[in-house]
Formats: sequence, structure tokens, C-alpha cells
Amino acid sequence: MREAVGIDLLEHRGRRAVLTEAGAALLAEVTPLIEDLVRVERRGRGIARGDAVRIRLLVDTLFPKERLFAALGRIAKLYPHAEVHLVETVRLTVQDLPAESFDLAILVIEPGAADVDRIADIRLVAVASATHPLSAHTRPPTRAALAKYPFVEIRGYDAADGKQTRQGRCWRMSTVESAIDAVRHGLCYGWLPLHLIEADLQTGSMHPLRLQRGGARHVPLGLYRNEAPPSDDAATLALARLLAIQPEESL
Repeated sequence: MREAVGIDLLEHRGRRAVLTEAGAALLAEVTPLIEDLVRVERRGRGIARGDAVRIRLLVDTLFPKERLFAALGRIAKLYPHAEVHLVETVRLTVQDLPAESFDLAILVIEPGAADVDRIADIRLVAVASATHPLSAHTRPPTRAALAKYPFVEIRGYDAADGKQTRQGRCWRMSTVESAIDAVRHGLCYGWLPLHLIEADLQTGSMHPLRLQRGGARHVPLGLYRNEAPPSDDAATLALARLLAIQPEESL
């Protein structure tokens, strides 16, 4: 090694051989390379055993982030060499996607769909900011009263359906956070995920709207596996099990 680099890497101090300053500097540089080689070797052995090279995961934006990140964190420890490619979707169903676009997907369940692993039921409640005029209503607001104000929807933009509903009163937000912020600022009302606005309701910064009907909506989310070809490697199956765990269950 000394002949290859042309400098002394070790020096003798008594009976011990210790790194020289140059040797320590070179060791610091090559250590990450050695670690990368070890990682590649381990990953190669895993692939030879049938582990996934990558897992393409689609997740609806309404799915609770605590559950998602808990599952991903566990998978990273159990299968550190499996690469998870995560893409967030907005209110898509399995019919909206080509089968080859994912290995696992958490999507909105279509009405009447059978044989779907239902893993979450997201409750949306109609709310407005405490400063919004609708929050001052002591009686259920009429449809005419609701039509005076914009409402927000959590939905992606569909190029085939670019028309706004209700004469432009609908605000489409592609992220839950944007929809919640719009309501918090008193700019609109909307149906928001209860698990994300509980603190706002408790502090009184948001008020539930007293609608005659439709004050709460439910969005069922299902776990789908790519069946062509089936995603049956150990890492993908483990991630599917972890994503399906309900909040009261333990990881």
C-alpha cells in the first residue's frame, strides 16, 4: 500500500504501529467507499434471495402520515437494501392508474368494489374558521347561504375536466395542508380530515358547520397490490402488512 500511494501510512511508536497524519486522512476518504462496497455486496445477496430491488408505492394524500412513516421506518430497518419509491396521489382509484405503475398502492375505494383490503376510513367534516361568516349561523345554513362563499376540495386537477363547479366557487387544492390553511385563514369552508384538525376544533379556531345533512363524509382507502406480475417478495409483503396495521395495533 505504501508503494502504491508513495507515502508512509504507518509509523512505529514503541511496539505499536499507528497511522500517520496522511494515513489517517486517506483512511477517512476510503472508509465511505468501503462501506458502499459492503452495502452493494449485501444488497446483491438480498436480490439473489428474491428481495425487491425497489418498491413503487402510491399513497393517497388523505392517508394518515403517522401510519405511513411508521411503516416506512420499520421497512428501512428490516430491509435496508430495498428502495421505496413513494408517490403521493390525490383522490385516485385503481381504475385511474395503469397496473404496471405500482407495486403497492393506497387508493380511494370505488363504490361497490369487492375484495379490497380496506385499511382506513377517513372522516371529513364540514368546518369553517371562527372568523368566517358561516360560523356565526345559529341555525343550519341553507344551500343559498353556502353558495355565497367559496368551498375547498382536496382533489387533483383533471385536464379533461378543467371546468369549475358552482360558478367558480370551488377551490381545488392538491394537498391537504393547503386546504386546511385556506380554511384557517377564513377564505373558504370545506370538508377536512378530522384527524388533522382536531386541535383547531378543540381550541375553537375552527367550528363545525351545522348542516342539515352531509356535515360528515367518509373516504374509504384500500390497499392494492400489483397482480401482474404479483408483488410477492418478502419486503413488499412486509410493507403491505405494516401499512395495513390499524392505529390501535402495535408495530
